[in-house]
Amino acid sequence: MKKRWPRNEVLYNQVQESEFTNFFGFVKYLGFKVCKTKKMRDTISCLLIWHKFPNFSARRAKGFLELLKNFKIINVKIPCFKTLCNYRENNNLLKILDDLIIESSKPLATIEHDFATDATGIRTSLFSSWYSIRCKKEIRKRDHLTIHITTGVKSNIVTALNVEIKSGNDNKIFREHVDKTAENFKINEWSGDGRYWCKKNCWKINEIKAKPYFKVWKNWSGKAKGCMPWKIMNLEFKNNPEEYEKSYHKRSNVESTNHSKKVIHGNKVYSRLKSSRINEETLRWINHNINVLNRAKYEWKINPKFMD
Repeated sequence: MKKRWPRNEVLYNQVQESEFTNFFGFVKYLGFKVCKTKKMRDTISCLLIWHKFPNFSARRAKGFLELLKNFKIINVKIPCFKTLCNYRENNNLLKILDDLIIESSKPLATIEHDFATDATGIRTSLFSSWYSIRCKKEIRKRDHLTIHITTGVKSNIVTALNVEIKSGNDNKIFREHVDKTAENFKINEWSGDGRYWCKKNCWKINEIKAKPYFKVWKNWSGKAKGCMPWKIMNLEFKNNPEEYEKSYHKRSNVESTNHSKKVIHGNKVYSRLKSSRINEETLRWINHNINVLNRAKYEWKINPKFMD
């Protein structure tokens, strides 16, 4: 029999059974927090409800929204399916979605003080083709998005998110995430895998008075090279590896977050336009955060202020 981690079955059932009951309330009040006009609140509500269901086409989403309105579960003006797609393609939408990520994470500031960053790939419906000189034939490969997330390791709330068409810029994005998260959270520790093991990242963590825990490369020479936080971190790993690993392996939770999101909210993006793909994936991560808010309501008795 497969070993299972112990869990509070009563709490687990409560969170699962209340997911949809509370979802529409969270969507409504997040809209009031971020959107300045009723039209934009209605649009955001429709987009979030649509992307709660990964395999819904725009037409099916329109029909489902009408059903919810008929049963008085939502009270919004529902655009036609083409208009919904047009809103999702809009480049200006991303700023609002980023604000929704931030606002949906803020209620967890009372319990989250340790964070982790990671990157993962998401499949798309597009393919790229090129001619390989070595193979002497055309190669066809599915395109993917690169998702950079920072999460609180206790609740798995996402505090910063980047959806990139191409991979790269890991460390630049990492430092942007530190700045974003530090605006709303008191940070004690920050962990990440070997891709983030560099002096600039250690300096950035030191600036916010937190401790870095990155995967230390075997080729470290033992020299500080002008960066004392870098040397302190590496010496802690060398001199007390067991204690170091306890903090470093908190980063496992960010991998759990990636897995959970892919299972519940989908592991493939269906949009074809660049802006649409980015917005589609971001909407799903906002819904992930809404799920975390629902869990926090029962496990840690956190009721977001925007719900008052």
